[in-house]
Amino acid sequence: MDLFNRSRLRSLAQTEASPCISLFMPTVRFESGQEQNSIRFKNLLSRAREDLKEEGLRDGRIDEMLQPLREKLDDTAFWRSMSDGMAVFATPGGTNFYRLPLNFEELLVVGESFHLTPLFPLIASNNRYYVLALSQNEVKLYQGTHYAISEVKGTDIPGSITDALVFDDPERALQDHTASRAGRRSDAAFHGQGTDQDDAAARPQADLKRFFDKIDNGVREAIGEESRAPLVLAGVEYYLPLYREANRYGHLVEDQIAAGNPEHLNPKDLHANTWEIVEPVFLEAQQEAVENFHQELGHDDGLASAELNEIVPASAFSRVHDLFVPIGEHRWGHYDEESNTVELHDGQETGDMDLLNFATVQTYLNGGTVHALQPENMPENGELLAATFRYPARDMTATEE
Repeated sequence: MDLFNRSRLRSLAQTEASPCISLFMPTVRFESGQEQNSIRFKNLLSRAREDLKEEGLRDGRIDEMLQPLREKLDDTAFWRSMSDGMAVFATPGGTNFYRLPLNFEELLVVGESFHLTPLFPLIASNNRYYVLALSQNEVKLYQGTHYAISEVKGTDIPGSITDALVFDDPERALQDHTASRAGRRSDAAFHGQGTDQDDAAARPQADLKRFFDKIDNGVREAIGEESRAPLVLAGVEYYLPLYREANRYGHLVEDQIAAGNPEHLNPKDLHANTWEIVEPVFLEAQQEAVENFHQELGHDDGLASAELNEIVPASAFSRVHDLFVPIGEHRWGHYDEESNTVELHDGQETGDMDLLNFATVQTYLNGGTVHALQPENMPENGELLAATFRYPARDMTATEE
């Protein structure tokens, strides 16, 4: 799985290029489904070509823009490393691929900016979480949602204690590597925490401290210092309290899974067990936010609203504290930052933006909390947005036309 966090979203949201291609599709993880994935992707590229033609692009420029995408069609290694869904963002200047634990509906959007609404489950505070699986010889970071869980690739988290210490003590690392190849630790993958505990107990405490410090550094860099997503520990029981001592990430949850060697953790079971841990955390925070919304809405100080034409400008000016947005809904129109006005349309018109998408992205990037809810669970039934604010409006006006 490819890492997706606030900095990646900020980069996408701030992209100014024309045209922008946003492509979403469900994917099959298993090798038997690789052909199905590439066929679906090929069909979406055909649709992208037609949409780009309608935008007035010539064939040569279309070919140039789609070439990095077409190169993936025959990339067997790429299709072997799927998660539950794939998002692709392309401009004439570059292309980004994200394999994510989200079962996207198939969607292609060509416009003046990237369409980010399908990513809401990764933005929402009531859905995204991480799992750190620990043993001496294997360390893995997973990103999870309500739908699935996938291992995060391409981080600076050391994969093993030997990886962590190789630059600190090359001679010791060489001895460890040689001994491992000779079979001294070959039973670690079979006996799990017993072997790891014995090996760890024989390690100098300074080695273990450096090991867990490096894991903590890599985890915080991968997740992002701004993140408030819960982090769950899983793996060898002996290592879990040692990591907690090194941990400096502020949202490590108390409950954990002492499941033995991470090599033995089935991702499906890991997801089910960890979701049981984080779901109550999400529900408690969500309920507290909803109760606060209803309390503030009854006051005259203007710290809560269910009016879209007030919430959209507030999101742009970093006023929104908690935003409640319905999953799968859209509201088309235009927001003019200079006049601070919102214009709503009955349907999508040329040059329109999805105002729900805009408010959600701006709230997230400005440090607010997003709650992505089913429409029937919105705090104000029938409203497309609801929010609490950090401070009252200060000469901020929005008009609906």
